[in-house]
Amino acid sequence: MYEIAVDVGGTFADFIVRDQQGRAFTTKVPSSHEDPLEPIIKGLSELAEQCRLSLKEFLGQTNKFVLGTTVGINALLEGQGAKTALITTEGFRDALELRRSRLAEQWDFRVALPQVLVPRHLRIGLRERMDSQGVSIKAVDHGQIEEIAQFLRQEEIESVAVCLLFACRNPAHEVEFKEALQALWSGVFVTLSSELSSQLGEYERTVTTVLNARLSPVLSNYLQDLRSLLCDKGLQVPISIAQNDGGLTDLIQASQSAVHTLFSGPAGGVKGGWALAREQGLPELVVADMGGTSFDVSLIRQSKMEMTPQAEIAGYPIQLPMLDIHTVGAGGGSIAWLDKGGMLRVGPHSAGAKPGPACYGLGGQEPTITDAALIMGLIDSSNFLGGRMTLQKKQAYEAIDIKIAQPLGLSVPEAAYAIYQIALSLMVDAVYLMTVKKGYDPRSFALAAVGGALPLFATTLAEGVGIRQVVVPELAPVFCAQGLHHARFQVEALRSVYGVLREIPSSSWNQVILELQSEVDQELSRLGVCPKQRKYVWSADLKYPDQHHEINIDFQRVAADPEVWQQLGTEFHKTHQKLYGYSQPEKSLLLVNLRLLALEREECLQTESDQVGIQVNTGNPFTCKTSKRIPKSNELTSVYLRGAFQEVDIFHWRDLYPGMCLQGPALIKKTFTTILLEENCQAELDQARNLRIKIGKDDDNYECQNE
Repeated sequence: MYEIAVDVGGTFADFIVRDQQGRAFTTKVPSSHEDPLEPIIKGLSELAEQCRLSLKEFLGQTNKFVLGTTVGINALLEGQGAKTALITTEGFRDALELRRSRLAEQWDFRVALPQVLVPRHLRIGLRERMDSQGVSIKAVDHGQIEEIAQFLRQEEIESVAVCLLFACRNPAHEVEFKEALQALWSGVFVTLSSELSSQLGEYERTVTTVLNARLSPVLSNYLQDLRSLLCDKGLQVPISIAQNDGGLTDLIQASQSAVHTLFSGPAGGVKGGWALAREQGLPELVVADMGGTSFDVSLIRQSKMEMTPQAEIAGYPIQLPMLDIHTVGAGGGSIAWLDKGGMLRVGPHSAGAKPGPACYGLGGQEPTITDAALIMGLIDSSNFLGGRMTLQKKQAYEAIDIKIAQPLGLSVPEAAYAIYQIALSLMVDAVYLMTVKKGYDPRSFALAAVGGALPLFATTLAEGVGIRQVVVPELAPVFCAQGLHHARFQVEALRSVYGVLREIPSSSWNQVILELQSEVDQELSRLGVCPKQRKYVWSADLKYPDQHHEINIDFQRVAADPEVWQQLGTEFHKTHQKLYGYSQPEKSLLLVNLRLLALEREECLQTESDQVGIQVNTGNPFTCKTSKRIPKSNELTSVYLRGAFQEVDIFHWRDLYPGMCLQGPALIKKTFTTILLEENCQAELDQARNLRIKIGKDDDNYECQNE
């Protein structure tokens, strides 16, 4: 039997399948915006061929299928989605335009604001009202609901977002409206804020609800088409969808909540980084993923994935817990351009898969990072994308020459190297944002270099931020897809409480605990997770009375108990001191939300190395004192680095075996990626076939030398 994981990105779709012996087969194909299903069938067909089966036989022997998708976020970034109406409490329909009265650039009053998601004539105020405690003070006007239904039909509305005031405290009015509307208009798609994001924050909750209403019909249609197509091809098991928090859900839930899948692909990379950190004994890890469209950074700290209570995408706040991933437009297809002042810029716009970089020869005219790497000699033009694509160096040369080199008075290699350096600076800034600006010392981290493009930048990036250890995993080119193999079903429930922690009645606390437990257990049962396989993580969002942002604190005991208040208070003050440099233990604490995260328990994924009894090295990654030396390569290539072309050795990943040790400068060619070793780097392939690289020299490790 086979387990398949697919990550469909903006430029490439990555595939990995594992069989019962733990062997992994991978492939990578270009994505397609015109026909998003075509790359999936193409990639699965290639996997089937590697397994020496027909596609129907291959899918028929598959017992798990996991998908990470960019359908939702692509629709958001491209301004697409269902035609949506917004129902709010009467008098509050302009929350989308009022926003938070904050500017991204506080001194620039001309800064462009993101487009209002719903035009004003499609924002309707419903006559009803809840007070701040969730007590109904004005009943829902059912006569108005009939008028609303008629108006929405006339406007050919495809989806309805409902976000009533204080529905996070009591969802009764939202539920009442939905039932009444669907009784009048069967089949209309309705998103309730209380079902999606049941917490305080009117603007954030409204935006999240509207985005879900816009995007869910798009994702639902895609998933239905995919399911139908794969069933026709022989798939007999359900498709699991990756979510922003690194967990999985099924097609039913994903079709109803597209905003939970906006970062499903990158979340697979974080999950893979978590598994890599555990396997390699690296509790502090920067996971840096560079694909064709973007550069993503996330952290593994104390062997745990970093979470954030909400994120911002394209200027819109998403009020949902998700893995903390920072993204910049610095992928292989990111376009290099000159601004009005003649300054060289890279990204955020991408050439995509079609027409792609100029060197693809598909009509692209803009210079990209891939074109620059080709001119610098970092990429083999005859062996790109596993040998299925031949790059056109002439087109890359002309694009860089016309658009960058001539206007700046540089040679083409100098311009290409400048593009490389600008892209590198964007990555350095992104890593600093996730480490230094959060109070973490990047020198205490190792760097996981994943994605098809990052290994070309990894050693220089690590040196730029002070990191001295780099790991390039065996499956780095398809790392997000590989990470999806570690994902399991996951459900989170939340209740807004908002009260002084020590003054909350025990009966109220216990009632909320029971409601949360019942909610997650019901969903896990629907997903087929048996009680013995469930794991629960309780947490509370706390803050000082005069603060805006909360801090999430885990706790163990769930029954109302003074010891629980004491534990939460102690941990909150300690965490606040660490994050902000001070604490105020004399102040009372406000409990804003109670959360319950329910997970399917992890099962160790058996790999081929486990089968043959090989132990993963979890100690010092550089053991070159006992390692065998690699004979000097007979293959050389010319690479432009630090202002001049220089000859460097070429090694092929397939020729390496555990214990081999390499000294930079060198290029290591691998299917779907190439690793650049700078001059001050030593690298060794460990027992799990991950390349461990040390930046710089010290007295504790033997310096590897090529013979």
